[in-house]
Amino acid sequence: MSPNLPVPISELLVDSEELADLIRAAIDEGHAISLFAPGSSMKPFIRSGDKIFISPVDKKSIRIGDILVFMRPSDGRVLVHRAVKIVGDRFLCKGDNVAVQNDGWILFGDLLGRVDRVERAGKPVLLGVRFGKRSIALFSRKNKLVPVINTLRKIKWGFIGLFSSRGKRNSDT
Repeated sequence: MSPNLPVPISELLVDSEELADLIRAAIDEGHAISLFAPGSSMKPFIRSGDKIFISPVDKKSIRIGDILVFMRPSDGRVLVHRAVKIVGDRFLCKGDNVAVQNDGWILFGDLLGRVDRVERAGKPVLLGVRFGKRSIALFSRKNKLVPVINTLRKIKWGFIGLFSSRGKRNSDT
């Protein structure tokens, strides 16, 4: 292969333990890492396929509302969820699109990093990562975030229905 040609990139599926090792290796060397988010537990703020950027984090800089990447001790899964409560070096984390269940207490040693940026279709997503994250965490901790989001979705689609071409045709008759 010519040294001037780019190295081909291929997809590789890894299990949670291998993913955690890859993230740790990059973070331990002080590098940020990016990957595409799977799943819907953080909708609407992080959607499946969004590019998330994970950076090293120190214990003292973590705040309620931060989106943390960690290996859940109960099952070894790598998760990307929001810190909704902090007590000492323990973090209660929860997915934004999870109505009731949280992940239990996560110790600092189980953290892999913090999401500091999200991109959707190459454009930054700020709400939930930079702005509003503390309020989102409060609603989530009180199990009110999913109902609020669902109500907002209904209102949004109601307005869209009012102003859609089908709605205009019905009002003209």
